[in-house]
Amino acid sequence: MKIDKEKIIDLLSMVGYFAFAYFAIEFFSLNKYDWMLEPGDSVCSIPHQSFGNRSIQAGIAAFFLITPLLVALLRNLYIGNRYKTGYYAAVILGVVLYGGWIFFGRFVVC
Repeated sequence: MKIDKEKIIDLLSMVGYFAFAYFAIEFFSLNKYDWMLEPGDSVCSIPHQSFGNRSIQAGIAAFFLITPLLVALLRNLYIGNRYKTGYYAAVILGVVLYGGWIFFGRFVVC
Protein backbone atom coordinates (compact mmCIF):
# COMPACT_ATOMS: atom_id res chain seq x y z
CA MET A 1 0.00 0.00 0.00
CA LYS A 2 1.46 3.30 -1.10
CA ILE A 3 0.88 6.31 1.15
CA ASP A 4 0.44 9.58 -0.70
CA LYS A 5 2.69 12.46 0.38
CA GLU A 6 -0.26 14.86 0.31
CA LYS A 7 -2.20 12.72 2.80
CA ILE A 8 0.72 12.72 5.23
CA ILE A 9 1.00 16.50 4.97
CA ASP A 10 -2.74 16.85 5.57
CA LEU A 11 -2.55 14.61 8.62
CA LEU A 12 0.41 16.54 10.05
CA SER A 13 -1.33 19.86 9.44
CA MET A 14 -4.46 18.67 11.26
CA VAL A 15 -2.40 17.41 14.20
CA GLY A 16 -0.58 20.75 14.25
CA TYR A 17 -3.84 22.69 14.18
CA PHE A 18 -5.21 20.59 17.04
CA ALA A 19 -2.04 21.32 19.04
CA PHE A 20 -2.47 25.04 18.32
CA ALA A 21 -6.14 24.83 19.36
CA TYR A 22 -5.15 23.02 22.56
CA PHE A 23 -2.83 25.84 23.62
CA ALA A 24 -5.29 28.52 22.52
CA ILE A 25 -8.11 26.91 24.53
CA GLU A 26 -5.83 26.69 27.56
CA PHE A 27 -5.07 30.41 27.17
CA PHE A 28 -8.71 31.47 26.62
CA SER A 29 -9.99 29.38 29.55
CA LEU A 30 -7.85 31.01 32.20
CA ASN A 31 -9.81 31.54 35.36
CA LYS A 32 -9.07 34.73 37.28
CA TYR A 33 -8.63 32.55 40.37
CA ASP A 34 -6.16 30.06 38.86
CA TRP A 35 -3.35 31.66 40.82
CA MET A 36 -4.94 30.24 43.98
CA LEU A 37 -4.36 26.62 42.92
CA GLU A 38 -1.81 24.82 45.05
CA PRO A 39 -0.11 21.60 43.96
CA GLY A 40 -2.57 18.77 44.46
CA ASP A 41 -5.66 21.02 44.46
CA SER A 42 -8.48 20.57 42.00
CA VAL A 43 -10.48 23.19 40.15
CA CYS A 44 -13.21 22.69 42.76
CA SER A 45 -11.08 24.25 45.51
CA ILE A 46 -11.07 27.75 44.00
CA PRO A 47 -13.93 30.23 43.49
CA HIS A 48 -15.76 29.91 40.19
CA GLN A 49 -16.32 32.55 37.56
CA SER A 50 -19.90 33.19 36.55
CA PHE A 51 -21.45 31.13 33.77
CA GLY A 52 -21.83 34.29 31.67
CA ASN A 53 -18.10 34.98 31.72
CA ARG A 54 -17.30 31.38 30.80
CA SER A 55 -19.83 31.51 27.95
CA ILE A 56 -18.27 34.65 26.51
CA GLN A 57 -14.78 33.15 26.74
CA ALA A 58 -15.98 29.92 25.11
CA GLY A 59 -17.76 31.81 22.33
CA ILE A 60 -14.71 33.86 21.47
CA ALA A 61 -12.47 30.79 21.48
CA ALA A 62 -14.93 28.84 19.34
CA PHE A 63 -15.26 31.67 16.83
CA PHE A 64 -11.52 31.98 16.28
CA LEU A 65 -10.71 28.27 16.37
CA ILE A 66 -13.66 26.62 14.63
CA THR A 67 -14.55 29.15 11.92
CA PRO A 68 -11.50 28.40 9.70
CA LEU A 69 -12.15 24.68 10.03
CA LEU A 70 -15.83 25.09 9.13
CA VAL A 71 -14.94 27.11 6.03
CA ALA A 72 -12.45 24.45 4.96
CA LEU A 73 -14.96 21.69 5.73
CA LEU A 74 -17.68 23.34 3.64
CA ARG A 75 -15.20 23.92 0.81
CA ASN A 76 -14.20 20.27 0.77
CA LEU A 77 -17.83 19.17 0.94
CA TYR A 78 -18.57 21.33 -2.10
CA ILE A 79 -15.55 19.98 -3.98
CA GLY A 80 -16.38 16.43 -2.97
CA ASN A 81 -13.09 15.59 -1.28
CA ARG A 82 -14.28 13.06 1.29
CA TYR A 83 -10.78 12.38 2.59
CA LYS A 84 -10.12 15.94 3.78
CA THR A 85 -13.73 16.31 4.91
CA GLY A 86 -13.16 13.50 7.39
CA TYR A 87 -10.02 15.15 8.73
CA TYR A 88 -11.72 18.51 9.21
CA ALA A 89 -14.78 16.93 10.83
CA ALA A 90 -12.59 14.96 13.25
CA VAL A 91 -10.60 18.05 14.26
CA ILE A 92 -13.78 20.14 14.67
CA LEU A 93 -15.23 17.41 16.89
CA GLY A 94 -12.02 17.22 18.93
CA VAL A 95 -11.84 20.99 19.42
CA VAL A 96 -15.52 21.22 20.39
CA LEU A 97 -15.30 18.33 22.87
CA TYR A 98 -12.08 19.53 24.48
CA GLY A 99 -13.27 23.14 24.61
CA GLY A 100 -16.59 22.07 26.11
CA TRP A 101 -14.80 20.11 28.80
CA ILE A 102 -12.35 22.89 29.65
CA PHE A 103 -14.92 25.70 29.69
CA PHE A 104 -17.92 23.91 31.23
CA GLY A 105 -17.49 20.18 31.89
CA ARG A 106 -14.86 20.22 34.58
CA PHE A 107 -16.97 22.60 36.71
CA VAL A 108 -20.02 20.32 36.61
CA VAL A 109 -18.39 17.76 38.89
CA CYS A 110 -17.85 20.32 41.67
